[in-house]
Amino acid sequence: MAATRSVVALVLLVAAGCTDDDDLAGELPAATQVAAITTVTAPVTTTRVPATTLPLVTATTQQATTSPALPDTTAATTACPALTPGVNDIELTAGGATHPVRVFVPSAYTGAPLPVVIDWHGLGSTGPQQAMYSGYESVAESEGFIVVHPTGVANVAGGPNSWQLFPAADGARDDVAFAGALIDELASSWCADAARVYSTGMSNGGFFTARLICEMSHRIAAAVSVAGTFHPESCEPARDVPYVAIHGTEDKVVPYAGGDSTLSSPDSPEELRVFFESVIPEEFNEFARDAGCDANINTDVGDDVIRHEYTGCDGDAPLIFFEVRGGGHTWPSSPMAALTSGALGYTTDDIDATRDGWAFMSQYTLAGV
Repeated sequence: MAATRSVVALVLLVAAGCTDDDDLAGELPAATQVAAITTVTAPVTTTRVPATTLPLVTATTQQATTSPALPDTTAATTACPALTPGVNDIELTAGGATHPVRVFVPSAYTGAPLPVVIDWHGLGSTGPQQAMYSGYESVAESEGFIVVHPTGVANVAGGPNSWQLFPAADGARDDVAFAGALIDELASSWCADAARVYSTGMSNGGFFTARLICEMSHRIAAAVSVAGTFHPESCEPARDVPYVAIHGTEDKVVPYAGGDSTLSSPDSPEELRVFFESVIPEEFNEFARDAGCDANINTDVGDDVIRHEYTGCDGDAPLIFFEVRGGGHTWPSSPMAALTSGALGYTTDDIDATRDGWAFMSQYTLAGV
């Protein structure tokens, strides 16, 4: 119950905009960033605790990576370690910071490499809170994959945890480098199949997933962003990544059509106000243009959701945008929906960002197998 209250308090804080503008520096261009991260090497510790889907799209072909080279999965295949099923808490120092990381191993683990989902939390949240909000560990247990919930760090002292959406001006902190090191750690120590690494996330974590598509397409087999996506001007993925984004039309934190956010004000830095002026569907359209898609087919999914599926994309990479009519800043079918509706808005059950997200991503590998 205490953990549940912490999630509710967190989302109330963020939804109400009770965050100093300077605390959002990690989400803004370099001109507004302040990074002073001390690197501390910490021992790895492990703790054991006791440990429902409609596919979003049917795959017809798998995606193959051409450049850079495919990750080497030989080591994971021949030397998988013994793992403790359930929740394992570790720390990983990389990219200029030490991050707590929650690794969930399904009880069905037999020593063979498993696919892994990295679920990035929203601004001000933590890995354990995101695990409760998305319910990904329950699905990982039933479907037999590893799910990982890392915790970000504050961009300024006393600020909220975050994931960087732009490089730091001084390079002291590099969350993309951390993501790469995390994948390396999962492949070498946790028997993750490096060809089946998937990225998803909520809000700031959804934005960060979009950044990883642009900068780490050779390591991310497929991705799903919830309540946050953008297309950086510098985005040049080495391959077209199968990608789904989900966004509510009544999102007050990350406005669907751009505009005023609960995280900004007239006195906010210009970069922050401009960032929230971005129109979410248009940002996703940029990925479709990158992939050479022709058009999109619109289909109603239940009463709340319109599915915009792009066709004719290069390499048949699926790109699907889910418009949640009346949806708030929420994770569809979240097990915490009833507790967060007052702060974050309406949550639809017409789709399930966790189960449907996994059903979508799990169809694809980097090796095209």
